[in-house]
Amino acid sequence: MAIFITKQDKIDEYFERPEVNQSSLKDLKDGLNNFLASIAKKQKDKEENKPTPDYFLIGGAVDCILTGEEGEFEAKYYVSPLDKKPTEVEIKIIESVFEELKHAGMLQQMEFFDAYDAILAAANEFSWQSRWKDETRVSKIIEAGTDYYEDLKKSFGKEIISSEMYEKIQNICKSLRTNSRTKKYFDREMQSKQENMDFYYQLPIYFSYQGIECKALMDLVVVHKNAQGDIINIEPIDLKTMAGDTLQFNSKIKQHRYDIQAAWYVLALCKYFNVTPAMIERFKFIVESTTNVGTPLVFRISSQTLNHGIEGAPEGYFVSEDEGRELYYPEVKGYKQLMAEYIYYSEQGFKMDKALVDNEDIIELDWTVGIVKRI
Repeated sequence: MAIFITKQDKIDEYFERPEVNQSSLKDLKDGLNNFLASIAKKQKDKEENKPTPDYFLIGGAVDCILTGEEGEFEAKYYVSPLDKKPTEVEIKIIESVFEELKHAGMLQQMEFFDAYDAILAAANEFSWQSRWKDETRVSKIIEAGTDYYEDLKKSFGKEIISSEMYEKIQNICKSLRTNSRTKKYFDREMQSKQENMDFYYQLPIYFSYQGIECKALMDLVVVHKNAQGDIINIEPIDLKTMAGDTLQFNSKIKQHRYDIQAAWYVLALCKYFNVTPAMIERFKFIVESTTNVGTPLVFRISSQTLNHGIEGAPEGYFVSEDEGRELYYPEVKGYKQLMAEYIYYSEQGFKMDKALVDNEDIIELDWTVGIVKRI
């Protein structure tokens, strides 16, 4: 028995590496423009140091606590004690001053109330209270923003979460650790006593598929072995948080194409452990709500759903014998079709949507596409 927990620097390296993952493939399902727009947005957000959305912060923090190294949460996140923050534009001014002093290497040498010129320049940049006297504007920003500025200094290099958000994160983790359905997946003391089982938390996998370098990051993998140490089967598990009732997770599967994620992770595990798909147990999602904490559920997807993530479903008309009508279903792509498109666009330099290449002259329109047609 062994518990393997990937170190944070290896996880950070995973996100920086350029290999194709299931998320980037899914961006292709709505066409080349959507794929390119997603890449551009991520790059812009990174360059502008855009704050992480709350739902990502909560999910990431829960992942960090339950599947990361001991003490990693404290190293990665800063819990702000501030109950009241400045206004949105005041925050922009304060953060602008903070960034300027940081780049100048003056964060430790200069207090916020000493940064008169930087505060005034930032206030002018954001056209804040331009009718006031300069001295008054600077004084008001210092009054409203000193505590927030000090918070930024203490949180330097970390993600900032509010006390309220931290309480929610703690409640989610407690729920997952104590609920009878889910606690066994996060009880490392119990896991350490299991024989012939290996537990992998945050396992990065790099592999080749269709000649393309790919990657996957597993939240939890349980490897079952016989007495000789040979693998019997592998249990793949992913942790999800969602708003609303966890019983509605099925709608999230379809909305976010988690069938592709599950199928992609099974492919990665087969490559990593050199096993056949038959040795991978049906994929599980452990799900807890961020708005109605207390009913975490474990979902196990069907083999048909897994195959849907691989192969998708073809376009076609299907006759409903009971109702006497014909239903049209558009094509739904699995990772096989999406990878084929990725390879195509890679060879073409990601210049033109394949639909435009395939239809150089006229694109047919059909009134029945996407609707129910009586017959």
